Amino acid sequence: MRLYLALMTAGLLAGCTKTYGPQRLDFVNTTRFTSSNRTGLNPADTLASRLYAENNDASGPKLGRLLVTVQYRPKRDPFLYPTPVSSINRDLIDKNPEDFVFLDSALVKTVSGQNVYPDNFLLTTTYGVRTTTGSEHWQYELRNSNNDVTASRAVDLGMRRIDSLAVYHDYLLKLVIPAVGVDATPEIRSKSARRFLSLYAGLALPAYTVLRAGAPGDAQNAAQQVVDLIILPDGLTLVSPDSPTLSSGSTPALNSTRWPNTAANRRATLIYPAPNITTATFTSQLTAAAIQAAYTTAAGSAGSATGKLVGPVGANQVYAFRTDEGAGAATRYRYGLLLVVSVPTSSTTATTAGLQLQVRMAKG
Repeated sequence: MRLYLALMTAGLLAGCTKTYGPQRLDFVNTTRFTSSNRTGLNPADTLASRLYAENNDASGPKLGRLLVTVQYRPKRDPFLYPTPVSSINRDLIDKNPEDFVFLDSALVKTVSGQNVYPDNFLLTTTYGVRTTTGSEHWQYELRNSNNDVTASRAVDLGMRRIDSLAVYHDYLLKLVIPAVGVDATPEIRSKSARRFLSLYAGLALPAYTVLRAGAPGDAQNAAQQVVDLIILPDGLTLVSPDSPTLSSGSTPALNSTRWPNTAANRRATLIYPAPNITTATFTSQLTAAAIQAAYTTAAGSAGSATGKLVGPVGANQVYAFRTDEGAGAATRYRYGLLLVVSVPTSSTTATTAGLQLQVRMAKG
């Protein structure tokens, strides 16, 4: 996923019947892009939205900033229902929505020491729907160079599961690799395959969400602290956020100014091949005890392997993992299994399928 800036004529916009101020923000309405509320979606469905913004007042404030936030109602993570279900406290679910900053981008560029603001721009975002029952409210907010809100648009998405009472959480993660343009460098093309995975919630975050330059520290830290695994630019290697592979001086290292090498921001995930689990037996792991036992067996078979990096992965391989939410978490360790359903087969610049991962985690 990548932010695209480009000129665009107003003729491509749909439904331009509103009254606008000097700055405007609109969804582009096509069969490909989501521009209105939707329900009946599947877990981890991949959607895309395209917005166009322009400034009609050359003498006033410029286009300065775009902020994209998403509110999950209820929370992003799956919920383990009590036994009996009638003893549930609905307030724990319904009254704790979670807000998340998906994109916070300054639109200004510095050219020869001067700030240059665009007169218009086009934004394409590709994102995955939540994997737990609930809704998500996507808010797109345009601000001028004085940081005043000048326009906003929003869509609401809804997803319902029939297996919410299960003691495990599972989903299929389809990691779309978006187009980056024919003039993109090989480095840019490869980095478009990189994802930051929040496994329990089932979110695949792009680099501009997790490694934002100049973003407020609290919002940036919040994004980094939910990451359990990072897919490297090859699109086939999975790494724990605290792996030495990502430290400064290593290849490929994370940008140390955008994600400081601090324990508070890097979860300690362990992941191992699970030869004892096949594609046929993967779906038969139905309890927390079975999933944890599969991890224990895989870790024990790994010998001296550190469990911080696996790959390049191949189709039909199964891995067992343990995520670590830190000493302050109510449940520090969570256990899960990961089945590689398919791997990328194309290196073209057009939008194409990346890794497809079936994830199953014990709730709790």
